[in-house]
Amino acid sequence: MELKGRVALVTGGATGIGQATVLHLARSGAAGVAINYRSAKEEAEALAAEVRQTGAEAMCVHADLKDDDQVRRMVGQVGERFGRLDVLVNNAGITHWVPVRDLEGLTDAMWDDIMDVNVKGAFRCTRAAAPLLTEAGGMIVNVSSMSGVLATVTASSLAYGSAKAALIYLTRGLAVALAPKVRVNAVAPAFTDTKWMQTHYGDDYEQTVAQASASYPLGRIATTEDVAAAIVSLVTGGDFVTGQTLLIDGGLSLS
Repeated sequence: MELKGRVALVTGGATGIGQATVLHLARSGAAGVAINYRSAKEEAEALAAEVRQTGAEAMCVHADLKDDDQVRRMVGQVGERFGRLDVLVNNAGITHWVPVRDLEGLTDAMWDDIMDVNVKGAFRCTRAAAPLLTEAGGMIVNVSSMSGVLATVTASSLAYGSAKAALIYLTRGLAVALAPKVRVNAVAPAFTDTKWMQTHYGDDYEQTVAQASASYPLGRIATTEDVAAAIVSLVTGGDFVTGQTLLIDGGLSLS
């Protein structure tokens, strides 16, 4: 798919991987990018201004992906503004940090919250956007995680890994359900340098990154730009690729 003249919607697009993806799409020729946010309104508006400097159009659209009415309203707003939707990046996600061995610490409420956003949220967005994407012959990229591929003691929680594994299956199922008009793929990033991760690890962040980097064949963790580039490459360079998950792990899964 050529991005020239195309319109993309990125959920959770105001910060982190979403932010980098929004900018990469705009710089790669997209005509318009819609930035979904739930609470990061200021960041979304600042990002939209940056997108416009590239020559692309931008809009900020609020929606809590746990609310189907809000999701459908968001997609409707994108359709009204741009008249089309070609690319959906289901990037929004959450976790609760609970050590994987702490089974009692992982509550039903945490499970419900994580599954609702990471899996059902992606499904809600896809369901709402399917008519526009089908009309455009579009593309979906789901942002999973290596936590959905590898079972490690360092995962943020069992629920998060389970949700990201479910998102990989959902990618395969949607690739069948939406074929032949819409391609659906996923990316599974490993440890990625984001403010979210920096905040979680605090003063231990640099040491944590150094330890993690030592286990990667490429010798470093991922940047948000690494992930964004992979997402866009699936959009622009894989017209006969669907139902696949691209591991963005610096070779971690090889060892």
